[in-house]
Amino acid sequence: MSKIITEVFSKYNPLKYVQATQVQRCFHSTSSVLLSGNIKNYGKISAEAYDVWFLQKKYEDTDFFQSYITSNGQPALEVGCGTGRLLLYYKKLGLNVEGLDYSRHMLDICRKNAKEKEINVTLYQQSMQDLNMPKQFRTIFVPWGSFMLVNNKLEANQALKKFHDHLLPKGTLLIPVFNPTKHDIHTPPPNNNEWRLRREGTRERDGALIKCWEKVVFLEKEQLEKAEYRYEVILNNQLIETEIEHLCLRWYSQNEFVEMLGNAGFSNIKVFSGYTSKAANEEDNALTFVARKL
Repeated sequence: MSKIITEVFSKYNPLKYVQATQVQRCFHSTSSVLLSGNIKNYGKISAEAYDVWFLQKKYEDTDFFQSYITSNGQPALEVGCGTGRLLLYYKKLGLNVEGLDYSRHMLDICRKNAKEKEINVTLYQQSMQDLNMPKQFRTIFVPWGSFMLVNNKLEANQALKKFHDHLLPKGTLLIPVFNPTKHDIHTPPPNNNEWRLRREGTRERDGALIKCWEKVVFLEKEQLEKAEYRYEVILNNQLIETEIEHLCLRWYSQNEFVEMLGNAGFSNIKVFSGYTSKAANEEDNALTFVARKL
């Protein structure tokens, strides 16, 4: 462990304020978030870091999903709402949108953010493959690559069927996916089996710097990305907290995912290039699937 960590920091951005042996002790005490190959929860630091990096910004998917919610009808359900990046923005606009996430840490922060903004939200803690809601929706959307976290294909098919069950007739499902060997979310795709500094940002409440280091292994035949993340919280040039997280993502070809949607009962399936109205082609590495329930 100590050898790996020493190599990480010497290669990328050495932490001059802490010795490699100190880093080793901190990492030995961190938590790991991995159960049965599928992520079941985001840890405390990774959930908080999401707000540091994303909450205050409007990204290309914001208007894309909003256009479907307003034109296709409400209520809408955001699956993988996280800390409220999209959900709270849509609620502030007066849209009838509810949120679902498996991570308790994410939902706790989302509630806090909603309270601070004086926004009433309806939140559910469930996994998408075990979705069991008290109502149906006109629109269900799964932002960014959240659906890819269900890396077991049988469970992914189960999740699609659950989405179909929870849509009203003529309801719409929107799911973006990407090929992580060629595309990543607002950062270049990683090199296979190499550590890199993925993101960093300053926490507003105390000025602490949060860093996320990443190493991924691509299993291209299986269409899987296995990733290890090391989160660090640095305050006053001291490493005060760390967390280790493992994720495994599954990616899909266009034809493969269209077939899965069809098997789940969807029709009128369209595939777009990213978050545009342009039909996807074989060269696109970021796709958004839009499907309708009859």
